[in-house]
Amino acid sequence: MSLLKSKDPAPSRLFYKINRLFYKLWFKTLLVVVFLISGAFLAKKILYKNIDLNEEIKFFTEESSAFVKGLTELSINKVLVKGAQESLKKEITVLVKNAATEGFSALNAQALREKIQAISKVEKAFVKFSTDGLVMVSVIERKEAVVFFNNDLYEVLDSNGIILSIKPNYQGLSAFPLLVGKDASRKIKELLSLVNEIGSNKSEVLYYEWTGERRWNIHMKNELVFKLPENNLSKALELMKTLLNETNKPLKPIVSVDLRNIDKPVIKFKKASSVEYAIEKLGGIEG
Repeated sequence: MSLLKSKDPAPSRLFYKINRLFYKLWFKTLLVVVFLISGAFLAKKILYKNIDLNEEIKFFTEESSAFVKGLTELSINKVLVKGAQESLKKEITVLVKNAATEGFSALNAQALREKIQAISKVEKAFVKFSTDGLVMVSVIERKEAVVFFNNDLYEVLDSNGIILSIKPNYQGLSAFPLLVGKDASRKIKELLSLVNEIGSNKSEVLYYEWTGERRWNIHMKNELVFKLPENNLSKALELMKTLLNETNKPLKPIVSVDLRNIDKPVIKFKKASSVEYAIEKLGGIEG
């Protein structure tokens, strides 16, 4: 009889209640999962039968594009450009407005700055947006410095040799020094230094020739040519200026002054015709 009596203690009432609560929660969770799965399959059959999914996707895509386009158009109300001449201002304004039509992602300061700096006349650009739709652009514009005659065209360069524009003729460009010669566009800084040293006599220069890829010839408007040396350039320029300032209408016009050997300048005179020689001997002809 003693074997029929259990010596294990009976489970407590708290454990019993917790156990029943666990099974209830598990059962309810199972019912919810089954209900959701059944509902999903049912919805799939009903919705996919009555709705063209491709058309819905197309509709939402078009609506999103229209929304983005609206944001883009509203984001630019005015473009303010500082530091540029009128022609460059117009070019930048058109560029910014075109960027707005390319999409919302293009409307950020970095993207616009890169586009603006790609313009040859722009050295640096700074872009800011304001909350009222104002786009503010500040630029440092490259300045025209030299005209380089290359392949029968006139290239307008800045002081770094960047091409700003190309013209078919020299008209309207006479304010800038005219440069010719092979690879002469690589010598812009040297040329500007040369022009500065010539000073007031630069108005008498027709063009500057970089010759032999090592030295300069200066061609004057009166057809006189100064051949400068590779070295002692400053001394040669001083001699050139002295000759220009002190020589006035020589009897036999000078064709060229060779200063390549600064210690022994060579002056070449134009050959006079027989008539000119006779007039010179007679002291001129009186009217």
